[in-house]
Parts: sequence; C-alpha cells; structure tokens
Amino acid sequence: MLKRPILITFLSLSLVGCASTKEPILTKSTEEASWAYEFVRVQETSFQLTQKEAEDSVKGDLIGKVQRNIVDMDTAEELIEKHLDSNSLPPGTALYKHTKNNNFILYEWKDKYYIAEKKD
Repeated sequence: MLKRPILITFLSLSLVGCASTKEPILTKSTEEASWAYEFVRVQETSFQLTQKEAEDSVKGDLIGKVQRNIVDMDTAEELIEKHLDSNSLPPGTALYKHTKNNNFILYEWKDKYYIAEKKD
C-alpha cells in the first residue's frame, strides 16, 4: 500500500527534473486560460512577455520589480490591474527600460534579459 505513493512521488520528481531550461520558466496555472497573453503592467500599459532574449547593451534604467502575480486573481470581480502586476512573472522580477525601442521593456530571468512588447 505504501509503495504506490512513493512510486508516484518518485516518478513525478523524475519528470520535473526533465523539464527544459532553455526557455524562461514563467508561472503557469490552470486559470491562465482567461488571460489573452502573459503580461506585466507598467504604469497604465500592458507589455506582453516574449521569450526573445535581448542583448545586455539595450538594458536601460531599472523601472522596478514585479509587485504581485495576479494569475489566480482573474476571477475576482474587483481585480484592478496595478503598476508592476504580472500574470506570469514572480514578485521581485526586475524590469528595465529598453534603450533603443520605447515599445519594449526588458525583464530579467535567470541572469538573462527578455523582451516584453507594448500592447496598449
């Protein structure tokens, strides 16, 4: 009886270890189906997260760090998206200005920079 839960736990951990680490690992949830895309909010603008890596040379000033991950709050009627909210990035993720394109910002993930594109 006890062998089955141990086997299931072992297999689950084995599969997690096989996950690809080449792409940014963003927060996933079954509730994400209601969001049109993964985003981060800066002031009154939404930026769609991409997995396009950016050169260090285009990293500008720090905008701030993600304050809340709101992925599981999408069903709350009173949810108001705020500055530095994201439905994918974890709190504490650094956001930077893009020095060559005002329609882009950068987010830092595992010591690399990725582009987020302006949607509004």
